[in-house]
Order: sequence, then structure tokens, then C-alpha cells
Amino acid sequence: MEITQANLVSLFTGFDVVFQRGFEKPPSYYEQIATIVRSTSRQTTYPWLGRTTTFREWLGDRVVQALETHTYTIVNRNFEDTVAIDRNDIEDDNYGVYEPIIEQLGWDTKVHPDMLLFQMIKQAVSTPSAVIGYDGQPFFSTTHPVGPMGDATRDTTVSNINSSGSGPYWFLIDASRAIRPFIFQLRREYAITRMNTLSDEGVFNRREFRYGVDGRANTGVGLWQLAYASNQDLSNPANYGAARAAMRSIKTDGGAPFGALSSRNGVYLVVPPALEEVARQLLNSEFMVGAGASAGVPTSNIWRNSADLIVSEYLA
Repeated sequence: MEITQANLVSLFTGFDVVFQRGFEKPPSYYEQIATIVRSTSRQTTYPWLGRTTTFREWLGDRVVQALETHTYTIVNRNFEDTVAIDRNDIEDDNYGVYEPIIEQLGWDTKVHPDMLLFQMIKQAVSTPSAVIGYDGQPFFSTTHPVGPMGDATRDTTVSNINSSGSGPYWFLIDASRAIRPFIFQLRREYAITRMNTLSDEGVFNRREFRYGVDGRANTGVGLWQLAYASNQDLSNPANYGAARAAMRSIKTDGGAPFGALSSRNGVYLVVPPALEEVARQLLNSEFMVGAGASAGVPTSNIWRNSADLIVSEYLA
């Protein structure tokens, strides 16, 4: 190919099509379980996290509830992924060898938010002190304080994790609300940048045209009351039932039921690949074996369709 600016524009426009093809292929889950927040500065503070209230009968003057003030901040991070394209390959009509790389770049861009989110979730159980929630406790913790400020019941603690097992962690997520257990904070959309003119520094020094993607974003945690982690044996349906019961028993600071899992829509069972088979059986099978009065006797699977399944390789 003759190296002219018109030919370069045409070539890189073709790369855009290949990029989009890769972007459309992989599944993505972060939008299903995380609140998407558009950030407008280097960092964003969430003072409203944890401010749960309850209604009372209006007798006399209004009563302003004593709500604890929290300060939770997510700092945006910069990310990039860039491919170099040798000028000689363009001159020799060998640019087709870059199409798989460009398509992979599209794939990587699509799944990058998922990678950030699920790696954070994994870190929340592997290194709890690295993922702290708005209440100052590790996001998955046995000692989340609950109760109104200044009240004796403030010393009550609640757990959203069962770590007494020995298997891989799995997670029960309620993402049915506007405020979800996780936050994906987007400062700037992922965007393609091309260095495809003959006067670019990389072309002048190294005969390299460049094609890359960059964006600004980060992940954080929201309401711990809407997420539960367990490493109990998921093949035993009783452990799944216990996790659901624990989430449903959580109350607000005002003492009212928090209402986790009260809606079927937006409920997810999130597992690593090692638990995919047992998770599918738990959520899809009409019958379960080994439950009930007699071992080996099939019984109705009461947990069928109780959640949607998400399998993430980033939890492995």
C-alpha cells in the first residue's frame, strides 16, 4: 500500500470496524450488579451511603432521625491498552496480520470494567483490609455495626460473610435497587486514540503507527447489606438457603427490615468457574438429590430460578 494520508485514514477506519467487532463479542456483567456513577472530578465522595431510615406515625413535630455521617471516596484511575503497527507491514500490504490484535483490543475494552469489578470482589475476601466499606469495616465482615447513632443497640454487629468452609467463595448479590452493593465510577469513557500520520513521533523514530484505547474509571463498594460471601459447600442447598436467610435478616439503622432479596429481579449468584456446574444445578434443576428425609431421594428444588447466574473467570 502506498503510504498516503488518505490511505492511512482508510486503513484505520477499517481497524475501527474490526475493533467494534471484538467489542461486541464478549458478555459483560458489571452494569447488572454495580451502580454506574458519572464522576466529574479526580475523585468522587459518597456521603449518602449507609443513610437508611424508617417511617413512623406522625404525631406532633417531625422527628429528625440521627443518621451517622459517612465519607466514602473513590479516586479515578487511568487505564490504557495500545498496539504498535509497523510501517513496513503497511507498505508491504501485510496489515491484515494486525486484525486479530485489534479485535482482541476491542474484546479487552469491553471486559475491562468486569475485570476491575470482579478482581475487587475477589480481593474483598482474599485481603479484606484492602476493600473497606463506608462504615470503616472490610466490605465482607462479621462485625458491621448497625443501629441508630447514640443508641445502645449501635453496638450490635451483623455479618455478611461465612468463611467457615474450605471451598471457593461464591457471592449472593441483590442488585434490584438504585444503590447497589458495588459502584463502577466512570470519569471518562473508553475511547480510541490513533497516531496515524506520517509526522507522528513514533513513525519518525521507530516506524510505528499506534492504535490505542484509554479511559478513566474505578470501582468501589456500596451497600454491604446487599451482598453476601460464603465459602461453604455450594453443592449443599442448605448453605445457599442459609446465605439467603442471613441477608434477609439484616435490618436498617432504624430497626426496620432492610429488605434484601425481597425482589426476585436483580438477584444474582456469582461464582468462579470451579463452581459453575453446581451453581447451574442449584438454580436450574427441577429436582435435587440428597435433600430431604432420605439421602438419594429426589425432592423438589425450592431454589430453582431463585437467582440469575454469573460466572466470572476473574474470581478464579
